Amino acid sequence: MPAIKDKITLEKLLQRMYWIESEMEQLGTWEARIEMMDDNIAALEVLSHDSDMHGDIIKKWLTKGNITVPETAPPGLPKHIFDFEGMSGNEMFEKIMKYEILAKNAYTDMKNTNPDIIKEFFPDEDDQIEFLQDMGQLIKDEEKHANICKDRVGGFAKIMY
Repeated sequence: MPAIKDKITLEKLLQRMYWIESEMEQLGTWEARIEMMDDNIAALEVLSHDSDMHGDIIKKWLTKGNITVPETAPPGLPKHIFDFEGMSGNEMFEKIMKYEILAKNAYTDMKNTNPDIIKEFFPDEDDQIEFLQDMGQLIKDEEKHANICKDRVGGFAKIMY
């Protein structure tokens, strides 16, 4: 059964994920860098670099689908989500991991969108195939990110996915 069954839901989810990838995660990794300043910086670099790429991928699909690229936080998203002040590295990665899992689930839903809805946004068959391939890659990347965070959280983890 398709996870997304209507055009509005896919449109809003694309806009929210663009905002999360291009704004919220970037701010979060920078704030974490300020607080950590240790060997976790390399992990944050991976998350930050991939988040930049993910934002570009989602922007591509917003543009191809003639969907407005958000310039402010879309409804339902806070303007600021990360406050790492006073947190340990484990606690920061646990908080980041929640959003990596959220992103993985969102991309899974988008990959499982009703094919007719995908066709409405992207009439070209090659675009439909590429959209699904991109969502598959984003899912893999977010799984990798969640594992990076999980490795740093260690026994501190409370999240299951």
